[in-house]
Amino acid sequence: MWWSKSKTSAGFMEKEASPGLDVSSSLNHSGLPRWVDFLSSFLGLLLISPLLLAVAAAVACSSRGPILFRQQRVGRGGKPFTFYKFRSMYHNPEGLPLTASGDSRVTPLGKVLRKLKLDELPGLVNVLKGDVSLVGPRPEVPRFVDLNDPLWQEVLKAKPGVTDPVTLRLRNEEELLGALEGDPELFYTLYLLPFKLRGYCSYLSQRTWRSDLWVLWNTFLGIIFPGRNPPPTSDELANLWSEDTQTLETSSTKRSFLASYQRQLQFLLDLAVLASAFLLAYLLRYEFSIPDTERSRVLVQLPAVLLIQLSAYFLAGIHNFVWRYISLSEVQAFVRAGLTSAVPLVALRLGLASRFQSWRVPLSIIVLDAILAFGGLLALRVARRMSYEKQLRQRLARTHASEEAKKVLLVGAGQAGVLATRELENRADLRLEIKGFIDDDPLKQGTLIRGVRVLGTTEDLPRLVSSLKIHHVIITIADATPLELSRILETCHKVPIPARIIPGLFEILDGSVEVSRQPRASSTSP
Repeated sequence: MWWSKSKTSAGFMEKEASPGLDVSSSLNHSGLPRWVDFLSSFLGLLLISPLLLAVAAAVACSSRGPILFRQQRVGRGGKPFTFYKFRSMYHNPEGLPLTASGDSRVTPLGKVLRKLKLDELPGLVNVLKGDVSLVGPRPEVPRFVDLNDPLWQEVLKAKPGVTDPVTLRLRNEEELLGALEGDPELFYTLYLLPFKLRGYCSYLSQRTWRSDLWVLWNTFLGIIFPGRNPPPTSDELANLWSEDTQTLETSSTKRSFLASYQRQLQFLLDLAVLASAFLLAYLLRYEFSIPDTERSRVLVQLPAVLLIQLSAYFLAGIHNFVWRYISLSEVQAFVRAGLTSAVPLVALRLGLASRFQSWRVPLSIIVLDAILAFGGLLALRVARRMSYEKQLRQRLARTHASEEAKKVLLVGAGQAGVLATRELENRADLRLEIKGFIDDDPLKQGTLIRGVRVLGTTEDLPRLVSSLKIHHVIITIADATPLELSRILETCHKVPIPARIIPGLFEILDGSVEVSRQPRASSTSP
């Protein structure tokens, strides 16, 4: 998986509260006053007391064990306290303090409580006691708290809370992490926890009592409309570890703003492309000199054309494409959308009476516009992907700039070799420099594949390894026979040069090659 990196999690240590931890804050912690927390939690507990009794009775009847789940959490200044929740697991479950979607330790009733967040209601008791506030960084278990970490030191200067903007984004955390495979604790400490800490600091840097009220309102809406707060993407989590801590607040705030309005901005860009394509089609049709009689028709036709094209846009599912992952497999959707939008325009052109001349778009304009419009939408996404991959390579290259790149040869200039080349180009952190391809197909000799030249056959391997000072040979032949692999490996052994084999995708899917299978997990405690 993309997050299975050989990076230690030793930095996140379980420690007792440090009595000398400074709670003076360089961040803005002027949230809701204590009297608001106390009064709100008291009235809240009073109003929902029938619901609390009903849930408590359901928990008691559904499985053996205590009604409330008590767990140590780390509060302000590193001081531990007991956090209360309704028990959603079977009594005394074994395993990590992390929970996955589909975890067998969760009771059938617990799944419902977790889904509706009803297990969190006893947390109002902690608010009443003063352990936590209504709004603030989510309190963590001691196992994942490092009091020597600068991020933790900043976060622990504020009183923890029941809800916050980060918790809203991670409302479906179990589902998010349940879709991933690998070491759950390693993933949590390397990616999800830093994401939370940076989000906390970003919010605290601009926090006011008004923003706390806004968080409470969004929490209420998030419970009613679960899809209102989209979870972070895997790229947001995967890229956090390489960022400079000193630019934490600025980068996190910008990312939060862009993430909130990204889809709206993308839609506006698409709308601009569609409108520009229609105008450009008219300009090309009349060689950039539109007659006066046609100019008024352009303004009349433009809204109708945009409405039809946007309908085709949504029907083809283009609005759901992630721009930075666009590939050839999505091209057919753009072609389908272009044809779908052209059909009603052609029908209007041929079917409308002459008195509706202003609504009849010329056939040449329809064809030009379809090509320019949906070709432009595709080009916009391709440019975004190229920009994303370039930034990713540059970021990884800066992170590992001090490491010497190892020169490699790829054996096999087929589809598997193309995929391997693309992956290695985007993984600057691996510090591998592709010097060329090796392939026994005479028709491929001297050709270029993604800018990498086929330098020779396997018979040329000893010469190329010596002349190019190659460190590794990577075999990328998806359908290689055992005899062929043995011959190539024997050649590498005689050179000698280390050789690695990249398995084919279908070999992994059919079980011929095993990949890591470990428990799925999330950070939600019992």
